[in-house]
Amino acid sequence: MGQPRVVACCRVLSRLSRYLVRMVSRAPDPAMSRRARRAAQWAIAVGVAGFALKMGGWLLTGSDAVFSDALESIVNIVASIGAFLALSYAERPPDEEHPYGHGPIEFVSALFEGVLVAVAGFVILTHCAESVFRGRPPVEKIDIGFALVAASAVLNGVAGVALLRIGRATGSAALIGDGRHLLSDLWTTFAVLGGLVAVWITGYAWIDTAVAIGVGCLLIVVGARVAFGGMSSILGEQDAEDHRRIVEVLERHRLAGPRAKGTSAAATPAALSFEICSYASVRHRHQGRAHFIDMHLRLPRDMSVSESHDIASSIEREVLAAVGEGTATAHVEPCGDAKCPRCLKAP
Repeated sequence: MGQPRVVACCRVLSRLSRYLVRMVSRAPDPAMSRRARRAAQWAIAVGVAGFALKMGGWLLTGSDAVFSDALESIVNIVASIGAFLALSYAERPPDEEHPYGHGPIEFVSALFEGVLVAVAGFVILTHCAESVFRGRPPVEKIDIGFALVAASAVLNGVAGVALLRIGRATGSAALIGDGRHLLSDLWTTFAVLGGLVAVWITGYAWIDTAVAIGVGCLLIVVGARVAFGGMSSILGEQDAEDHRRIVEVLERHRLAGPRAKGTSAAATPAALSFEICSYASVRHRHQGRAHFIDMHLRLPRDMSVSESHDIASSIEREVLAAVGEGTATAHVEPCGDAKCPRCLKAP
């Protein structure tokens, strides 16, 4: 009588184990963290240098447009400092109060930067309104001012492209936001340079003020976009590219051919080794560079616990390899589709 009871208990445990949750984590890369912090430090230095060049141009020319560009450089410096502090805080390991880590601080930094950019736009418009109603002095020493502003444009352009590349490589929302801000600053600087040339050729000072008004409006739009992007990330909006990569992995294994009987998942090539009937409830979010993914995998009902474990763990590792560091969790459950071709072919 004892042996049948043991067999029955084993069967029950085998069925229940199908619903166990498997989880695989991929630790942060220290080299990526150091690279991101160095980039943030360089961004601060670039911001200070750009501000010095533009402020010198404004003091020499008295141009409203150059003033608007210099004011945005102040925002660049503050935003770069915020990005560096956010990256430093985000590197703290998870604790009892923050079990998912401190990565969301990067989204707060992006939101803060967007607000600062928009505020700078409003300040520029206010300055231009004062120039219109109170009158403005003529634009002077355009040649020297042009050279200083052009030098700052080259500096910001190189730094903006570098920050975007490093931000995307490391998954840093703070660096990506800072890089986009610098590139938007580059376009406004081109507008300022064009305004200076137009004033030098025509002698019409109102062109300078008109360019400054355009810069202010552009900053408001760009700042709003950056701020809304940071807010969406804080609220947990799923990244479309991450979702595409995750589903691509799952689809590949849903459509994969069956393994030879008795062959383990670990001993078979990844492209052909996994047998999942279907998947559902794919959810994910990322906090800074860390991704948190959970999904349901439906496997043949008669598959052993060992095989289910191997398949779930292998798919979790492959998903993390596709999106980056973080944690992937697979909930394994038996297939309930009576017409599932994979289950019908199962021996």
